[in-house]
Formats: sequence, structure tokens, C-alpha cells
Amino acid sequence: MTLADFDDDVACSRQGFEEGLISADFTELDAGWRGTIDHRGGAAEVVITLDSGYPFQPPRVVPLDPNAVAWSWHRNLDGSLCLIAEDDHEGLWWTKASAFLEHVTAWFEQATAGWPDDRPDLDLDRYFQLSADERLYLYDDLTRYPSGFVRFRPAANNTMRIGGGTRPAKSLKHSKDRFGYVANLGDVDVPLRTWDDVSARINPSIDLDRRIRNHEIEIVVLIYRRGSHDGAVALEVWPTVDGGTAIRRLRSGADTDAARTARSGLLAPELHGRRVAIVGIGALGSFIADMLVRSGVGQLTLLDGDIVMPGNLVRHLVGPEAVGLSKGAAVKQHLTSRNRISSADITVIDEELMSRDAAVELLGNHDLVVNATADFSTTALLHAVAQALSKRIVSAAIQNGGTSYRIDVLPSFDGADPLPSSSVAVGQPEPELFEAGCGSPISPTPPYVVIEAAAATVRHAIGLLVDRPVHPGGEVRNLSIGAVRNRQ
Repeated sequence: MTLADFDDDVACSRQGFEEGLISADFTELDAGWRGTIDHRGGAAEVVITLDSGYPFQPPRVVPLDPNAVAWSWHRNLDGSLCLIAEDDHEGLWWTKASAFLEHVTAWFEQATAGWPDDRPDLDLDRYFQLSADERLYLYDDLTRYPSGFVRFRPAANNTMRIGGGTRPAKSLKHSKDRFGYVANLGDVDVPLRTWDDVSARINPSIDLDRRIRNHEIEIVVLIYRRGSHDGAVALEVWPTVDGGTAIRRLRSGADTDAARTARSGLLAPELHGRRVAIVGIGALGSFIADMLVRSGVGQLTLLDGDIVMPGNLVRHLVGPEAVGLSKGAAVKQHLTSRNRISSADITVIDEELMSRDAAVELLGNHDLVVNATADFSTTALLHAVAQALSKRIVSAAIQNGGTSYRIDVLPSFDGADPLPSSSVAVGQPEPELFEAGCGSPISPTPPYVVIEAAAATVRHAIGLLVDRPVHPGGEVRNLSIGAVRNRQ
């Protein structure tokens, strides 16, 4: 397809949609296409416009009478209908006028019924214009500020961080702090859009309007509730020359454990109490450790006798600042600085796993041991001890010059046969890469194979930790890139 073909397809899609509107008795105006939506609750005059982003963005629908439909969470700030959720874009289905008009009809019927199946999206922020202030305002647990008065202080990376405190009686001319008030609005059934909407929900004894006029308060943080979910939005406020109050939305976000846990997956709460040991903290083991912590695992033991060399960095989790550290210490430093896991929850053992007693202790003190050494002797030792203790390990290795990975659950479940041998002769000679002091010869494994193998290993590990194994024996996957094709 050429760009000319692309433009023709877009024009054809637009023409087809407009022909569908004509068939539905819509007429073209300068502002868009005007027509009537008949629904069980009555009829509504609307204007439909196809913006420049069409067909990759849906048409815009605005009621001709903005007050004909009660304001709700399903209207946008500009009065248009909020019709299509971000997770409902598959197939660009709205390019068929008939399907789109049916969807608009259903919107009006839901509005008439009072949105009985409403989804409690926490999106109050989209009902306020965005401030010109490009800083990110970060808040922690807002219930920590019972008085309501807070101070935002400048922090790294163009951020402002919340803390307690009111504006001092004596003005600080050179202060870069900004002072605010936290208001808990409780349940919000209809989105707020103006300062009058906001102030009507705040205790008048606080006298916020006077404080704003006196420049004592510059920020108002609103806590609100929809259904069983709590949300927050930070607003910038200032007095206007006519005695009113202007309001804009600040870029803001929660810097809390809950905000991170919500993105760790549904199993994170269950994984928080689990303890996992990783043997071998090379490239593969380092990313396994990182993904386990991100997924919610609360305690780690990292076991490796090697140190980080400059040549390790291209595939390893850590960066140049870790060169010279033991691999376990380097990964611990990385995890504690970038994740909400404490130093006390990560144990580092700077030695190889060599003995039966060490293996017994490791398996006995952890819910799971992951072997990422790719060393046959270590794998055999852990497998034998796991069998003796009626436990299981996950063993992961990258094979065949970095073209495949192998993950074994040892011993396998339910008498399943172990995975067959997966080490094969490479079809073309491997380059002989040597570097003194950094492992010789050097594996040509590309970084993407390390990360993909680590992700698959963590999936199997989590399956065992929550008693839902992914596979009774493990898996082998070929990650080689196919033969070169001639470009057309």
C-alpha cells in the first residue's frame, strides 16, 4: 500500500459513513451532520462530526440542546457524548454508520434509565481544562492530612511532592513551595466542572474562597468516590479580576504502594508473603528477580559468586554503576532503589551453590528455588535434593547459541515425563567470542531472548507459588529468527 492508497481508503471510509447518515435522514451542515436519534425514552436532535482523525478516531456526537440530556459521567467536558471506551476500539467498528447509530441510540436509552450498569471510572480529571504548569504533583495517602492543609515542595524530575503544613503568616518571597487544601467530597454522582460545583461540596467554615483571594491557597486536592472506588484530582485555583475563582487541572498522581500493587497483577497480594531463592544472578537470573519483585513477591534470596563486569551490561538488568559489585549485591541495589522492597527483604549470598547441605537449607527456607545457572551440576544437585525433600524447583536455561530457552519443573508433576533433550546442533557455525575475565567463550545470546526467557520462567514460578502450575514438566521454545527474505 502506498500513501496515496491510504488516503483513498480513508476517503472511501468517510464517504461510506456519510452515505449511511444520509440513509438515516441526516442532513449536512457546516458544523456536521444533523439528525434525530429515536429511542425508547423519546427523541434527541444531535450533530455528528467526523474529525481529522477519522476513521481511526470515532465520530463526535453533540446534542443540539446541551440541556436535553442530564449531565453525567458519560458526557465530555465539551458537551459531546462519551460513547466508546478505550478498550472497545477493536476493528474500528464505528466506521459502519448503522452500527454507530445503534450505539448512539443505546447511549440515550441508558441515559434515560439513569445508567444502571455504569462502570465507576475514576476520571473526574477530564472535566477540567489542563493547567499550563507542566510539573507532576505527587501525593501519598491523603488521609494522612486530617487538617486538610498541605504543602507541595519541589522535587526531582520536575515533580512537586505533598507534605503537611499551612502557609506561614509571614510571606516567603522566594519560596517555591505551593500551598493547598485536601477536601474529601465523598460520593460524586455527577462530575464537577466549575469552581462553584467544587466549593458547594466543601465545608463553608473552611472559607476557601477568602483563602484563595488572599493567595493562601493555590491548590485544591479533591478526594472523591464512585461506587466502591476512591479517586483524587489536584486542581490549581486563583482569583480572577471579577471576584471569581479560576480553576485548572494539574498533572497529578498517587505515589503509594496501592498504586503500584494495582499494576502488579491480580496475584500480587497472594505473592507478597512468598519467599523465593534465585541461584545464578547472571543476565537471566537478574531479570527473573526483577519480574518476581514487580509481580509482588515479598522476599528474595540471590545466590551467585560472580561480579559484574563491563561486558555483562548489555544483557544484564543493572547498569554501569554496578560494575565491580557482586551480581547479587548489584541486583539488590537495583531492586531496592526502583521498587517498594526493602533491603531487609533481599538476602545476598556471594558464593556458588556447591554442597548438599547448602541446597537443603536453601530449599527448606524458601517457598520456591529458581535455578538460572544453566549449569548441569547445579541443576542435578538441586533436582536431587528437591526430590528428597518432596519439593520442586524451576530450572531455566538459554540454549543453542541464544536461539531457544528451556524451562524445567523438577521433579515434574503427576508422573509426567521430563522434557526431552533440546540441545541441538546449530545450523551455522557460532562466532567464537572470547573476552578475558568476562566468561570465555561468550554466548552470542541476544538481549531479547534473555528477557523473553525470564518472563516465561517467572510465569512458571508464579504458577507453582500459587499452586496453579503452568505445565507439569515445563516448556521449550525456539526463538530463532527465520531465514532472510528479499525485500520487495
